[in-house]
Amino acid sequence: MKKRFQNFWLAAAFFLLILLGIIMVYSASAFYAQQYFGDHFYFLKRHLTWLFLGLMGMAAAYSLPYKKLQGNTWILLLISLAILIYTAFIQRGRWVYIGPIHFQAVDVAKFSLILFFADSLSRKEKIMGSYGQGVFPHLFYVAVFSFLTLRQPNFSSAAMIILIGVTMLFAAPTRMWHLGLTGLAFIPPLAAAAVISPYKMRRVLSFLNPESDIQGAGYQVYQSLVSLGQGGIAGVGFAQSTQKMFFLPEAHTDFIFAIIGEEWGLIGALTVVALFGIILVHGVRIARRSTDRFDVYLAVGVTAHFVYYATINMMVTLRLIPATGLPMPFISYGGTALLFSCIYAGILLRLTGQVSGRISANRVPWKERSLRSLRMPKFNYLPREKSRRKK
Repeated sequence: MKKRFQNFWLAAAFFLLILLGIIMVYSASAFYAQQYFGDHFYFLKRHLTWLFLGLMGMAAAYSLPYKKLQGNTWILLLISLAILIYTAFIQRGRWVYIGPIHFQAVDVAKFSLILFFADSLSRKEKIMGSYGQGVFPHLFYVAVFSFLTLRQPNFSSAAMIILIGVTMLFAAPTRMWHLGLTGLAFIPPLAAAAVISPYKMRRVLSFLNPESDIQGAGYQVYQSLVSLGQGGIAGVGFAQSTQKMFFLPEAHTDFIFAIIGEEWGLIGALTVVALFGIILVHGVRIARRSTDRFDVYLAVGVTAHFVYYATINMMVTLRLIPATGLPMPFISYGGTALLFSCIYAGILLRLTGQVSGRISANRVPWKERSLRSLRMPKFNYLPREKSRRKK
């Protein structure tokens, strides 16, 4: 029997987000690219290059035999740890340059940490009720990776590592008061990191008092609100945004959701929310239905990555939290973030195929179920009659 694709809606959500990213990267960057590079396709061509690499990564992730990774994920964890140490103490930057190849170290770190946690939690579920043996070692990895990311410096990505790691621990059979007390312990160092950095402190102060520095630290967020306000219900039309004409910085990267709201209006913004909502619903469904514990935690980690990045990006655009600099998955201008988003999509599609295959293998065809429901039960009274005669 031919294998058929098991989850149309999840694949459609990924495809539509990728397509929307192509359209909006061109729309948000064309004016800027023409002014500075003399080619309005400058950013689109680079985005498509990263997307091509990402689609190859998606295909590889979809066909990857994850069972062979179990027990060996620590190798990838050590490699990413070495990369983070290099960027934190030697290079003091976010990017790693190896000839013509360059990538962000934190993207590799998050990927390896999700795989390692899925492997480790699936094998150590029985001891996760113990703080010393189960919870603390995993939180130690989270603390080390987030500290090295802070040293780059990259505050927002360090917070994302903590969020994703704690979410995967929350899905494990851990005690909630263990996570609660540890979460309180993470707050002081993160707050100190924000206070020590003048740039981060200015962002926090401008968030608390938006009108105090509209031309400074609060400029981007203020312009994003203007962009969203101009969009109204149906938007001003494709490629008709005025805010991208040097009013809203990083319009094709961190604040691309504001351009979507301006050109496509509330309808376009809610469409993006709905697409990520589909990913959330199906990711949770995969985790709940999977019989393999490694698949459960891997689905939780990948889904948390998509949902947290999209939600925080939207909240920044709407001035609900201070500016972070996190991209919108699939939609923001490409790079290693787009590459790994495609890889995560391939993983989730592979997992949903495995879960659907197990369910369909154990499911009785509807015709057979209907025939069974029409059959009258057979009662054999002969053994009972015999037993009564013996008595």
